[in-house]
Amino acid sequence: MAELLTFTSAQFPEYLKWQAVSFLRVQWPGGFLGENRLRDWVTREDDHPIHIVLVEQNILISHTNVVWKYLEHDGEMYKAYGLTGVFTFPSFRGQGYGSQVIAAGTEYIQKSDADIAMLYCDESLRNLYANQGWRHMKTSTSYIGTKEQPERVDDEILMMLFLSQKGQHGRKTFETNPILFGGDYTW
Repeated sequence: MAELLTFTSAQFPEYLKWQAVSFLRVQWPGGFLGENRLRDWVTREDDHPIHIVLVEQNILISHTNVVWKYLEHDGEMYKAYGLTGVFTFPSFRGQGYGSQVIAAGTEYIQKSDADIAMLYCDESLRNLYANQGWRHMKTSTSYIGTKEQPERVDDEILMMLFLSQKGQHGRKTFETNPILFGGDYTW
């Protein structure tokens, strides 16, 4: 029977890390180009990753990372959490494993000090996240990069949770005002 486990990056066993990195390398090869072509990490340490996994007999079945950063938006600073690196190996799909790690990650975020939570996903996965309470931000626009050179994120949809009073109060601004995620990637 699969076991649900949670690790910090320092605790994440090498045998699980390499299974996760191998999956990511095949599924999202764009994250392994240029200076990252020999990448040996799952998620950047700057994002404070927590790994939530389903494992059976040392085999990684399903994975997600809970991450966080401070995000300035519309003159307010928010503690933004998110899910990234969500996957289930193909032979285990359709059995609810992905839903289990998403539920565990979402619960972790809901119990945290987050103001908001954000994730970016393919349109085909919208209902998977919506079933865990995530809301599709249909009217939101997101950008990575800098204020001077923003680059629109238009290959994925944005899903969010509004958790703290501050986050709930700012919801309308996330729906109507462009979101500058910063950096060179979303989670």
